Amino acid sequence: MRRLPSLAALRTFECAARHAHFGRAAAELCVTDSAVSHQIRQLEEQLGVSLFVREGRQIRPTLAAGRLMQSLQQAFELIGDACDELRDPSSLAVLRLAVTAELAQKWLMSRLTDFYARYPHITLHLYEQPIDATAPGEDIDLAITYGTGPVDSTAYFVRPLPALQFFPVCSPGLFNQGTLKTPKDLARHCLLHDDQDGKTWTAWLTSHAGDQRPDRQLYFAHAGLALEAAAQGQGVAMGDNLTAQEDLLSGRLVRPFTSSMTALGQYALVCERLRLERPAVAQMLEWFNDQLLD
Repeated sequence: MRRLPSLAALRTFECAARHAHFGRAAAELCVTDSAVSHQIRQLEEQLGVSLFVREGRQIRPTLAAGRLMQSLQQAFELIGDACDELRDPSSLAVLRLAVTAELAQKWLMSRLTDFYARYPHITLHLYEQPIDATAPGEDIDLAITYGTGPVDSTAYFVRPLPALQFFPVCSPGLFNQGTLKTPKDLARHCLLHDDQDGKTWTAWLTSHAGDQRPDRQLYFAHAGLALEAAAQGQGVAMGDNLTAQEDLLSGRLVRPFTSSMTALGQYALVCERLRLERPAVAQMLEWFNDQLLD
């Protein structure tokens, strides 16, 4: 096991770096200024780096100190959350969850009632996960990411979601017009894109409709908006087995063709391994697992 500096020294450093002042840190910690200075000096000797630039009575954290302070603040927050949950497991726990916009809108929202019925002590803070980010932000406990790139498995726990299958979807009204009998008929309809470069539709059309390129096309920021436009009869969107699932089951959307295409990217549950120790994170992972097996 690695030999770490004392918790007291790290706490003193975090306080001094946050205030950029030894005196204010001493006041918060209820110790003398000299005690703070002594702890910082010992920590610098142990780490072999300067943590503060001393300018008379003023101090300024170095770049190394800034990085250490950020990491310590996250660690202390995790420690505090874990201690609170151990003292009273039924007490309110906060979980910061980041989800891509389309998955939040078209898959997660309808399931939150079940989550709160099982875990009423957890308060969720929901954030939008950037579609091109394969790891959570620094303040996020758990994220649902989408991508093709690798994730550092030594630092992050990764649980892939079911593989995505892409397929065209449209409203029942549009389908019942009888103008969507084969993929080549898409040339006469408006394509609804959930990306700005049209790569998903281009790949599907190349595989199933040859060189057909419809004249009318509409581009949206994410799949949730494209699917909603399709449900309202604005054209044909590219759905998948996760984001289009609810609308297909309810009948708001239908699949005009049976053919599908496996996505290059994949959704995954991702969190820092350190956060797996939090009961709320473990419970959220268990809930996701149950939902995805249904």
